[in-house]
Amino acid sequence: MTERAAVEALIRDAYAARHRGDLEALMDYMHPDCSYRLAGGPQAAAIFAQPDGHSAVREQMAGLIATYVFSNIEELALTVDGGKATLHWRADVECKPTGRSGSFEIMDIFTIADGKLKSVTQFTDTAGVAQLSSA
Repeated sequence: MTERAAVEALIRDAYAARHRGDLEALMDYMHPDCSYRLAGGPQAAAIFAQPDGHSAVREQMAGLIATYVFSNIEELALTVDGGKATLHWRADVECKPTGRSGSFEIMDIFTIADGKLKSVTQFTDTAGVAQLSSA
């Protein structure tokens, strides 16, 4: 398998685990020194916290899995350049606690190290996410 194919499989497999709500499988794809950032100010909503390290990212992912359900997922583009990659996708998102849902377009930027996701930065409609999530 080529390096590009391995990175594509890593990203697709990790996202499949996230979308089916499988925290254990998702965290297996994360580097021990990983970070996750949903671009947006943490003062806008708790979801924009920026955890670093496997334990902190695990806690964040557990909360996200418990809160947000994805459907109608469509990959628009996946690009790989060595240890960097981007994924452009869209999905319908439901916030379980509020019952609100909406359609979102998302762009994720990855750094890959040792065959794992070392950093993930996610860009989407942060005002829409905050609105879905607000009580």
